[in-house]
Amino acid sequence: MRRIELALAALALMLAPGMALAQAAPLPAQSDAVFVAKGDFAKALAARANGKGLGVVGAVRAGDDRVSLDVLRRDTPDEGPVIHEKVTEIYTILEGGGDFATGGTLVDPKPMMMNGKPSNPASIGPSLKGSRVEGGTAHHVEAGDVVMIPPGVVHGFTRLDGHVTYMVVRMNPGYEKSR
Repeated sequence: MRRIELALAALALMLAPGMALAQAAPLPAQSDAVFVAKGDFAKALAARANGKGLGVVGAVRAGDDRVSLDVLRRDTPDEGPVIHEKVTEIYTILEGGGDFATGGTLVDPKPMMMNGKPSNPASIGPSLKGSRVEGGTAHHVEAGDVVMIPPGVVHGFTRLDGHVTYMVVRMNPGYEKSR
């Protein structure tokens, strides 16, 4: 739990006052700092039980861009590889670990949809999910590691050491402009 508290403190230092706090949609601009309580992570993890729910902890507006924060726990690598067209992601591994693959070619890509609509466009933007990846490089990650993933890079967990809990900061450029 101490790693989560440290990660939250680092995030709070990165967020500038005057940005808008948002959950599912942007809210009016705030003139105060944005804080995320550790209890918000527990609520997000509970909402993502069995891989369901969006689990967004919070988001800020940075000009026309959206920066969101999520926390996820995975007990299996079943999600499969994904690729985001516009969104940059930064993963901070909080607990557990496993093998995380980046690069290569997505096999059998399909748009990430939920109920006929893009799944969570506020966080992941236009994205594809594949059945597997050809090529790419696997890296072992564990608590304390950080992975930065630019747009257009295939990525995903291929094996877990039991489970992995990680915080994701996502930058969605031009999100506000295209709304």
